[in-house]
Order: sequence, then C-alpha cells, then structure tokens
Amino acid sequence: MQNQRSAHEFDEDTSEDEETTRSVKRTRVEPSSSQPTSPAAQSESESATGGEIDSDDLVLSEVHINPKNGRVDGRLLNSIFHLKPSVALSEGQPQDEDSENSSAWEFGIEIQHAMGTPLRDVDWMVSIHDQLNGSVVLELGAGTGLASIALGLMTNVAKVFCTDHGTEILSNCEQNIALNKELLLPESSEPSELDRRVLPRRLNWLMQDPMESIAEQPDRFDWSREEREEWRTKGSFIFAADVVYDDSLTDALIETLEKLLVEPLPEGHEFHAAGRVAFVTMEKRYNFSLDHLDVVAQAHDYFVKRIQRSDVLDAIRVDCSQLAYQCNYERSKDLELYRVCCKQS
Repeated sequence: MQNQRSAHEFDEDTSEDEETTRSVKRTRVEPSSSQPTSPAAQSESESATGGEIDSDDLVLSEVHINPKNGRVDGRLLNSIFHLKPSVALSEGQPQDEDSENSSAWEFGIEIQHAMGTPLRDVDWMVSIHDQLNGSVVLELGAGTGLASIALGLMTNVAKVFCTDHGTEILSNCEQNIALNKELLLPESSEPSELDRRVLPRRLNWLMQDPMESIAEQPDRFDWSREEREEWRTKGSFIFAADVVYDDSLTDALIETLEKLLVEPLPEGHEFHAAGRVAFVTMEKRYNFSLDHLDVVAQAHDYFVKRIQRSDVLDAIRVDCSQLAYQCNYERSKDLELYRVCCKQS
C-alpha cells in the first residue's frame, strides 16, 4: 500500500532543537549507478511521469532492490505514520492528506526507513481484530516492521513474529520496535512493551525449513526451540504486504506459505478445524510486456496463476474497497487482498 507521499527527505534546514519533530517532504532522488532499477520501480516512476521515465525522478524502495543497496543515497529517514483515527472516519474516506492534526489519530508511529518505502496497509488486519485476540501471528517480508508494530498496538495479539531475511533489515525492525515501545495503549494507559510482543526473526523462503539457521554462530534473530514450538502449537495467522514483485520470489513465497499453513493446529485450538490462514496484500504494478505486447500487472498475474497451480493452497480475493481507514494514506484502486488457506480434503 502506497503512502500518500511516495518519497521523503529530511528538511535540510531542520535545527537540532527541532529534531523530535522532523520535517519530512517530497523530493526527487537520483539513483546511483550501482543500484538496479526493477521493472516494478520503473512502472511506479512511469505512472508518476505520464509514461516517461526521468532518471532524476526515480525513487527506489527496499522492496525492489538488494537490501545492501536499500538506502538509495546512503541516508535512512525517520517518518511519523498516523494510525487508528480517534474519531470515526467514513468508510472509503481517508483523512485530509494536508491535515497535520495529529490529535485526530491514536498513534504516531516513528519508523526508520529507506527512501521510497511504502506504507504497509493495516486496515485489513484491524478489520479482523476480534479473531486476532490472544493469537500468535507471523508477518512475512516485514521490511521496516511497520505492519508488525501496528498489529502489536492496534490488536490484542499475544505475539508477532516479525520476519525477514537480511540481518540489516531485521536490525532496522528491532530499532523501530524500540522507538515505539513506550507508546501508551489507549484501553489500558500502559506501555505497549512492543519489544516483548513483537520479535524480529529470520525466515528464509529458499530453505526447506524456512526457520532453520545456517549460520555457524546463531544470533539474536534466530528462532529458539521454544519459539518454533510456540508457532507450531499456537500460530494462527500469517500476514504479508507488498511482497509480490519478482516471479522467482513469488514461487518461494507460495512454497513457504504451503509449508507454514499445511501443518495442522493441535486439537483443542479454536482454529483447529479451520486451520491457519494467511492474508496477502499487494498493489498491482503495471509494466509493458513484450510477451503480451500490452501493459499488464505481470507480478500480480503470476501470483494468481502460480497459486492456482498449488496442490495445497486455495486463495480467495477479498473486496477491501470499503474497509474503514486506520491510517492516513491514499488507498490505491489497484490494491488487492487475498485470503490464503489449505484446500479442504
């Protein structure tokens, strides 16, 4: 889900005294020659420039480039994302994007991120908050950790495993969790203690056992035996946002979902009969295809075809157009949400 501002920069005139209220505004970024430009990133740039790509206007995200190059021009930024309106907003109507009235929102989450990082949609997670009460959940491809942090703040989940692969990415998730752990929960006026409930963990989609560590020396992001058992016996929901952009990684994503969803929950668990469920959301990104000689959403279409070929999984498209807004952003008409579960035998 795209944030209403697609790229950010620090206001260079911000003084040290204003550090706590960092000024963030739209900018243009000139990518270095070492940074690969993916078709998805090119598509985003084309849509913003009416079809013509200006190299000065390209903005790359960690989603689209190698994590080692994820800082774009070497800088990390801190932005404030407003979540959970304190007054009801009409369905389908976002907060005025020019409004700076932070009192209209329960949470202002501070997130350290690279330029071009999209705002992950949390509306669909909050819409099923009743089902999440006391649950152990897992996010795939967490990136900055924003969705996992939002889950920890806005729902009554017992634990969130905030997963990605690279150590640098997981370290940034850890930093973002620490930045927000003192936020007060409105229902109890108690600190959220996010660092105890949202745990960054390494998950490698290319491994036969995605939770297995191959490092000689385990680090703090590796799964403990107790955590693996906790997921096996209590893990109910999986979330993934904006992780569909490369066909080979889509193959790995679906194979990982098969492994995580196929294992039944133990008898006595409230979701034993229904089984585990994953929610995958993405934004269609359009590119010109030489195969089709047309502009198509190739990554999205491949995901749909690939999951239809799965012998294990079923995917149902969910209409999310009328979900109430839980964050301040402009919802794209190309947002897609899929509910994924194991086929009934």
